[in-house]
Amino acid sequence: MAARGNHSRRKQSGGTTVIKIILFACVLLVMVAAGSTLFTHNDGPAEHSKAPDTPPAESVDNLVPASEPPAGESPAAESAEPSAQPSTPAIPRPADNTAAGIGADIAVPAGAAVDDSYFADAVFVGNSRTQGLQMYGGITGTTFWTNVGLTVNDVFTKQIAQVGGQWLTVADALKQASYSKVYIMLGMNELGWVYESVFKDDYARIIDIIQQSHPDATIYVQSIIPVSHWKETSDSDNGTYTNANVIRLQKTLVELCREKGVNYVNVAEVMQDTDGCLFAEATQDGTHLTADYCKIWMDYLRTHTVQ
Repeated sequence: MAARGNHSRRKQSGGTTVIKIILFACVLLVMVAAGSTLFTHNDGPAEHSKAPDTPPAESVDNLVPASEPPAGESPAAESAEPSAQPSTPAIPRPADNTAAGIGADIAVPAGAAVDDSYFADAVFVGNSRTQGLQMYGGITGTTFWTNVGLTVNDVFTKQIAQVGGQWLTVADALKQASYSKVYIMLGMNELGWVYESVFKDDYARIIDIIQQSHPDATIYVQSIIPVSHWKETSDSDNGTYTNANVIRLQKTLVELCREKGVNYVNVAEVMQDTDGCLFAEATQDGTHLTADYCKIWMDYLRTHTVQ
């Protein structure tokens, strides 16, 4: 009997060993499978671990559209809002109560762009905004008579134009210099003037001098560019630089162009937002244009000429 009991115990012990081996093998297989999954997660193909292809947010400085859409992409729909800094700005019909809306009916229409030789015999008269055009507009070989703070009255008193080695007032220089086109942009520094009639009378005197001394010259009177929303709501200038004042003088300017029969160039229409304010991204101080928008200004002049 004792022999049989020992044999039974040895048989049970052998069975237990087999079970342990099977359990150990199962545990080993589970560990191998788990390790394989872990290594695949960490070092697997890039497509399983990379972030979604979402483009980074663009800063205002990068909002310049490419000349052509990237491969595989279609151009933006025509109904989309224009980008902040368009290479060829879309020009909607401006509201009548904005700087660009005033005089839109008499403004020089868009046409084929002229090359820069068109401006070789032109002279530009203006304030610091026109100085920006001279520096950043990309035009060379053209005469600029400008001064910071220049007003229609200063044209007759400040000697800032050099002709034949002599410093003259712009009024005297206009009588003597040789030119066939005159571009004028004045009005920003007159926004605080109480009487529009004074602005109009002095501006008319400038036009009279040109028409009398160079009757065949083409005169382009450029619209006053609006100021930004921030600028007109700022208290730092005692309410001088506002778009209400821009509109006030713009009406006078358009009336003068009608009376004198000179060309009105509506530059404001590519500079203002839907509220009639200068684009915020077009300026750093609320009034003067960035280099990119000076280029847009010059492009506008190239496509708005009388032939």
